Amino acid sequence: MFKPLPTPSEMVHWDRLAIEEFGLLPEILMENASREALNILKDKFDSLKGKSALVFAGSGNNGGDAFALARHLCNHDVKLIILHTRHRKDYKGETAYHLNLLQKMNVNFMWLPEYNLDFIKSVDIIIDGLLGTGFTGELRDDYISWIKAINKLGQNSFVLSLDIPSGIDGLTGKPNPIAVRANVTITFEAARLGLFLPPAKPFVGELIVGKIGIPKKIKKDNPCTHYALTTKVLDMIKEPKNTMHKGEAGHVLILGGSPGLTGAPLLAALGAIRSGAGLVTIGCPAELAYEVKNSWPDIMTLPLGQGKNWDEECIKQVKDNFFKFDAVVFGPGLGRTPGTLAFLEKYLALNHPITVFDADSLYFFARNQSLFKKIQNTNNVIFTPHPGEMARFFNTEAAQINRNRARFARAFTQKFKTNLVLKGAATVISTPNSPILISPFATPNLALGGSGDILAGMIGSLLGQGYSALDASAIAVYWHGLAGKKLKTDFPYRGNLAQEIAHILPQTLAEAKNDQG
Repeated sequence: MFKPLPTPSEMVHWDRLAIEEFGLLPEILMENASREALNILKDKFDSLKGKSALVFAGSGNNGGDAFALARHLCNHDVKLIILHTRHRKDYKGETAYHLNLLQKMNVNFMWLPEYNLDFIKSVDIIIDGLLGTGFTGELRDDYISWIKAINKLGQNSFVLSLDIPSGIDGLTGKPNPIAVRANVTITFEAARLGLFLPPAKPFVGELIVGKIGIPKKIKKDNPCTHYALTTKVLDMIKEPKNTMHKGEAGHVLILGGSPGLTGAPLLAALGAIRSGAGLVTIGCPAELAYEVKNSWPDIMTLPLGQGKNWDEECIKQVKDNFFKFDAVVFGPGLGRTPGTLAFLEKYLALNHPITVFDADSLYFFARNQSLFKKIQNTNNVIFTPHPGEMARFFNTEAAQINRNRARFARAFTQKFKTNLVLKGAATVISTPNSPILISPFATPNLALGGSGDILAGMIGSLLGQGYSALDASAIAVYWHGLAGKKLKTDFPYRGNLAQEIAHILPQTLAEAKNDQG
């Protein structure tokens, strides 16, 4: 269900244990990496014979991978120029070992700092082995010029990056300030965290993982702190029994809606219904009930209080009806009036069903973080902010949140001891006692108002069906992202409605299940 995403330091730790505890020679690990890279090229080209290649070899292990790959290319009659960033005599360890083997192959070497690459007009293949996943900080001017040359030549060449496109930070995925634009990136043993994050996506191209022989025991005994969601999370959704009745599928309460914001709770309700809830009720101020329902016969309403606004008196009808509900989504279109805050405080004082706090409810938690102390059971709640809402909790900006999504998600769960779904491109799921989970999807068709309401409703639906907070979040996030990907086929330039995300959920799930079968 989850694919490991080691940080660069975690991958270094795996490598070290494989060498020191299992006795695997680093030269062998490098040889395995180069063979995996060769297989990519053999797959992409009908024949390598007679092709031309530039091999950019950096000063570290990434350069060693490039040297080893170059030896294989030579054996396949590829015309090579090796461009290295260090003097050949200065390479050490396993990198020097593979360089020495390559030097026996009668190939052309050029010390990169001495040459202007403008003399090369065209080439079939470019091997990017300049910088590995340990790169951090800002690129030096010489590396910037080399990467620009690769990208210029790469417009008419096949670019293969080894482990990571040079210039990408292996932890954050950020180019600093530019990076190689690869056709394919082959990463070794497991994709580094940074490769999976949105800033890296324009540079990575097709991402392929090549296994190099790190023992499974090492990875099991030293688990990552981050994992990617995969389509296997949908395996947790079982085919419904023919004898199923609506009560077995859960009853979800949506608490939301205020003057001018009556669509949001309806969208959350649609998300809940389309993801399998048996019953959905919207609780809203009494005089808004008809407008919120909006002639949807599938959705029930629970009128609260006397007028159009929230107040602490609204809690009585909610409390009296708690026995009906299996899960609550609190916040879509809620508004930010003092009466709304009073209602929230009354709600937190109750022993309420498992609750998703979304949208406007997050505004109050961010402004008054003492509200977290009023939560009866922090395991019984999930917070679902988008980056702008998340920024309020840390007195920063949405852009800063997006640059460090996983770090802020972990900080939130550590500070407030609760469950979190940080929405946006590559949605992040964080709980106090589990690794961080990251969605593989960054889909523009989900970037519209109401998309988050649909997701909150989906999580509420799955909670109502009996899934744990972590499983409900993982299933909903992946399913929601997959629906966005499907919508992109029909709406390549966006323009889809938020409710279409909900309506396409059943078909999306069915197709995913069929593909797995």
